[in-house]
Amino acid sequence: MYQEERMEAVMQQLKQHQRMSIQEMCDLFGVSRDTARRDVVRLTEQQAVVRTHGGVMLPNMRETLKGYTERLEKSAAEKRLIAERTAQEINDGEAIMLDASTTVQFAAEQISSYFLTVITNSIVNAESVPEIMDSDIYLLGGRLNKEHRFLYGPSTLAKLDQFYADKALIGVIGICEDGFYYAHEEDAAVKKRMVERSDKVYVLADHTKFFKKHFYKGMELDGADVIITDALPSEEMRTLLDDNGIELIIAGS
Repeated sequence: MYQEERMEAVMQQLKQHQRMSIQEMCDLFGVSRDTARRDVVRLTEQQAVVRTHGGVMLPNMRETLKGYTERLEKSAAEKRLIAERTAQEINDGEAIMLDASTTVQFAAEQISSYFLTVITNSIVNAESVPEIMDSDIYLLGGRLNKEHRFLYGPSTLAKLDQFYADKALIGVIGICEDGFYYAHEEDAAVKKRMVERSDKVYVLADHTKFFKKHFYKGMELDGADVIITDALPSEEMRTLLDDNGIELIIAGS
């Protein structure tokens, strides 16, 4: 197979799978790693791909943040599956922090532990905890982002410093080899402080979040203890998570 043919085949693979490693190119086309690297250099020069650690990805792998209601409806079945599994991790008597993500909202609705202390910067998630529970709910003050319904700012961070939780439930827009990505720097700052003020950190992310980037990188990979998702990610991602000491839970498996 000529180089031009291989390059076209690589682009077809990327359209289906978003990423491709050097080793996958070698296995698929029966070429050496040096040949695969030359193909990568050529594709990069043409700005058809972006190089990653060990391979390539499409240059437009950037998630576009929708409005809150639209995000709530997107991948709803996957989010419910993740939420049901997440609820099993919450025990009576614990203090938990909930961020402002829609996946965490699904989890808040599924929590069945009766005695809880809940700390959140999300107006929606404060109201999502079932009314039958005997819970103390602390809604952090601050400036309101009206579109995405979260509170943020110096007063929010200062209030967070007064709490320490057993667990934090954190949503993300993207997970890449260099960390977790968010749309808003202000929201990312609150999530990061929640992580610092919690004993164990759960990142809730459906399978579409892997190898996606957005505007702001808010946390390194090793900031999470557990990722709960709905489908087994690629071997490359599993290796990254393992290298960073992150437990991977596949909901429904």
